[in-house]
Amino acid sequence: MIHEALGGRPIGLIATSWSGTVIELWMPPSALKDCVDEFPLIPWHQTFDVGYVPNSVVPKVFMAVALDLRDDPNNIHPRTKHDVDYRLSRAGLGVAYNQQVQFQGSIVSSVSLASTSQTVNVTYTGVENIELRNPNGFEVCCQGATCSDDILWVPATISSKNGVTITLTVASQCVALQLIGLRYLWRETPCLFKDAAIYNYTDSNLPSSLFIKYF
Repeated sequence: MIHEALGGRPIGLIATSWSGTVIELWMPPSALKDCVDEFPLIPWHQTFDVGYVPNSVVPKVFMAVALDLRDDPNNIHPRTKHDVDYRLSRAGLGVAYNQQVQFQGSIVSSVSLASTSQTVNVTYTGVENIELRNPNGFEVCCQGATCSDDILWVPATISSKNGVTITLTVASQCVALQLIGLRYLWRETPCLFKDAAIYNYTDSNLPSSLFIKYF
């Protein structure tokens, strides 16, 4: 797609992969000890704990968000390669070639809590509007929980949308308690195929990335 968008200009690709082996076998102990078991932390740390690229730390880096493309629960590699290709190529055109194209989903810009802890407002930036595909995917962790275990996070359902701001209704067990954290799609299998909650309104094939915030 990049080749076509650039009028047939040749492009080069560098692949740092080796099929059929486990990457841990090739890693020195010093690097392996820093690895984490929780899958969402991998893409999070790859963006320097921002959640998306490009950002102020890595301004010329891009990625394709593919967390909504897992259609086989026994395999993390999506079979719909065309979707990954499309998202990567759009990002390449926008970041590397400075073309005015949509290449990423909406980005969280602010989070505000209601005084009663019953609702949370999440506002996005980078887009004029957002596509709300379903009300699921957000979770909160409340007072008394260490937030280190997935079972301590409870759903926060999207109850309304106003432009680029959504309102989350906190689960009853956290109402009137201090909220410790908020996260979005922070699971090994975050959602069904192409069924994340938030997508780019202009280009509905671009989902919002995972997100976590501690208060």
